Amino acid sequence: MLAVLAMLISSGIALILQYRSMSATLEISTNLHSAKLLVEGIVRSANRVSEENIIDRIEQLSNYPGFQDVEVASVEATNIEDSPTRRIFEVVLRDRRVGVEEVFHVFRFDPFAE
Repeated sequence: MLAVLAMLISSGIALILQYRSMSATLEISTNLHSAKLLVEGIVRSANRVSEENIIDRIEQLSNYPGFQDVEVASVEATNIEDSPTRRIFEVVLRDRRVGVEEVFHVFRFDPFAE
């Protein structure tokens, strides 16, 4: 009887440890995905805002609640075909806890740009 009880306790502890590691991994990927969506929203919805202001807003991402562990490694903006109305922003986000980086591109069309 004690052997069965010991097996149940040890398997329960193993399950708890596995659950904690899985939930930590899920939190990291969810945090990066949420940060990516937030950056896309900043780039696409800022009307009549200069490129420098958009980059400044993106670089302040780690000040937002819940994103303290997300670091903006780099932000670069490139005009497409030398047109000021069409730009591609390349953003590199890094999770400080584990060092995972995610690189993505956001297209911005601003008909009011000069």
